[in-house]
Amino acid sequence: MNPNPVVLVTMDAVRADHLSCYGYKRIRTLNIDKISQQGVTFDNCITASSLTPVSHASILTGNYPNKHTVRDPFGFVRTKTLAEILKDRGYRTAGFTGIDFLSSRSNFNAGFDFFDEPSEDTSWHRKKFEDKKTGTEIDSIWGNWWVDKMLKWIENNHNSNFFVWGHYFECHVPADRWLLESGLIKEGRLSEWNYYDAKIECMDENLFAPLITLLKKLELWDDTVFVVMSDHGETFDEHPHKDSWCQHQSVYNTDLRIPLIIKNKRLRKGIRIKDMVRSIDVVPTVLSLLDMDTDLKFDGVNLEPMINGKEKISNLAYSEEMYELRGDGALQAIQSMSFKLIRNNTLKQEEFYDLQNDPEEKNNLIGEEMWSKEIERFRKILDRFTETREKAKEIYSEQEKEKIKARLRSLGYID
Repeated sequence: MNPNPVVLVTMDAVRADHLSCYGYKRIRTLNIDKISQQGVTFDNCITASSLTPVSHASILTGNYPNKHTVRDPFGFVRTKTLAEILKDRGYRTAGFTGIDFLSSRSNFNAGFDFFDEPSEDTSWHRKKFEDKKTGTEIDSIWGNWWVDKMLKWIENNHNSNFFVWGHYFECHVPADRWLLESGLIKEGRLSEWNYYDAKIECMDENLFAPLITLLKKLELWDDTVFVVMSDHGETFDEHPHKDSWCQHQSVYNTDLRIPLIIKNKRLRKGIRIKDMVRSIDVVPTVLSLLDMDTDLKFDGVNLEPMINGKEKISNLAYSEEMYELRGDGALQAIQSMSFKLIRNNTLKQEEFYDLQNDPEEKNNLIGEEMWSKEIERFRKILDRFTETREKAKEIYSEQEKEKIKARLRSLGYID
């Protein structure tokens, strides 16, 4: 029986509208384009958060933050991840991450046989973050060029079913400094926004080109479930922000709309999906493509029926950025294809947008009488969404609670 590998690449802070398969003209991401041409490209995928650890926990578990419990840089993943599910089914698993928010400290290593995370030797940046609840600080480690290690691991394990997750961080600020010093990007070329386009082009050439070549060489290209996506986007001039050094602090769609491409032989090739999907839909979709059933309950849904034209899926997308020290407050948003409500729980303010006529979210409709019924409807949706999910997070079996405690003990968080 042929192996059915799974490869998941999450690109940190990469906007969909800066990839040529999404219509961008300034650079050509030829290798990502190849995956798009052979797979399914989603034009309107919404992530669960603009903060890296929160968004990744949702990607890897298929659940919203209230369930996996990562809501700031100090969270701990408490629901089962795709790596754990596949390991239980006999898969060999490897993870490669580029920032220590996605590390063993927060349980992102759960389910991985091999896990490569940033270290003092591999990193190119440090940044301190404060835990407002405890008053403590963590010194975060940024940077880890793992591409060669990942390719070698695949080559060594390609005769078995395997799952590889690679979190590529070198599109994030301030990776441009290290990439310039390493000669991977050129001084002065595509230098706008901290060499943003140059960094994306570098990723396409130095990660995706050799990865595609290797999968074809090993005759795994057709059988692989290949998922390419971002964790969140990036805001440039579209909305004001307090920290010009790091832009993704909001729940506007510049930060929440992400690229998502899924390639597999079971799916139609080269098609585009216009309807809104969510990052939490990836795990149930991957399991469907592998014909794997599970008793686990996901907030996300299987997209395979939509992809193959058998079913139209209409979903609401919830997103949050609750780490108040980073942005303008504790933010939550709920959106459909047509409308979006943003709530700032810190400042007690709301924003409402007609996404069909105002996709850049410039015209706040709160207070306008003609929109009052629609605004109230979305308020009730967000209230109900928040209430039901806050209750749901307390519903753990005693066995699940003991597993969570055991993980916390193993990492020294509790006695």
